[in-house]
Amino acid sequence: MNAPIKLSLSQAQVAAIKREAIRERPYAGRISLAFALELIDRFATRKDYWPILDELDYLENFPSPERRASRTKDEEGKQFNYSPLYPLRHKHYSAPRHLLRNIGEAWALNHRGNGQLTELINDVAKTAGDRPDLWPGILAHRIVMEGYQRLAKRLTGDWIIFGNHLGENYYLGTATHEEGDIAIAERLSCNCKSEFPFCFC
Repeated sequence: MNAPIKLSLSQAQVAAIKREAIRERPYAGRISLAFALELIDRFATRKDYWPILDELDYLENFPSPERRASRTKDEEGKQFNYSPLYPLRHKHYSAPRHLLRNIGEAWALNHRGNGQLTELINDVAKTAGDRPDLWPGILAHRIVMEGYQRLAKRLTGDWIIFGNHLGENYYLGTATHEEGDIAIAERLSCNCKSEFPFCFC
């Protein structure tokens, strides 16, 4: 494993990195440097950059309150209830890679009993019963389209983690549900506490 590389950046350079990471948004100063670098990497590797930026814009009323839109749950950002992530907040963002997970949520595939899905299958069998060769296509289309319509503005995905201080949000980074609270808290504290210590009080 290679030893970490130490960099020395001026405040002006850090500010420029942050502005670049979020395309000159006015809230650039409230993005942690670690999050800014993560966003730059996500843009370069085409991994969820725009869905994250859309949710940040939503939380910040950018470009205006009239243009606010979010397709995910936790509309304003929900505060974690317990240590080690309390008092931080999270906002879901949803990207194309979360499609199957959201369809599963819509049809309760991760829970016991799939009554609604059974009803859908029976309806497809009833309406296209004499053409079983059409069933797979119709069923797949309805599962996806109706699943997304069911969720409307309750899509799930991964988290944007942030703190709130004096009425303003300070954005620390992203996290997955699978990462675990302790690992998330340790990573964010290591990467962001020196920059935004008030988020961790």
